[in-house]
Amino acid sequence: MAEDAKSLWDTYYVLTQEMQKFLDREDVDAFLDIAEQRNVIFDRMQASITPEDKETKAYKEFLAKLQPVAKDVMARAKSWLARSKQRNVKVRAYTSTPGFQPNGHMVNTKF
Repeated sequence: MAEDAKSLWDTYYVLTQEMQKFLDREDVDAFLDIAEQRNVIFDRMQASITPEDKETKAYKEFLAKLQPVAKDVMARAKSWLARSKQRNVKVRAYTSTPGFQPNGHMVNTKF
């Protein structure tokens, strides 16, 4: 196993942990930036890994360490997306009501 591959694995793991932190803060822009960086690292990992590397103890330990964190990120991201969709539905419900003006125009014209 090349040392370069191991450093890529470590970087990928750290970026995954950082994604968790930004989901906690609900900082979606930073989350997406880190996700993009993580995708670049993933592409490099895929290019540098060999079938022999996948059989090493270090790789299996990396996967065992990564899987719970990655599952947590996915679950939190899905939860955030569901909340975001729900908020959009509520906003659209108000804006699609005929005659509704957020500044109180409908009430002012009737009274």
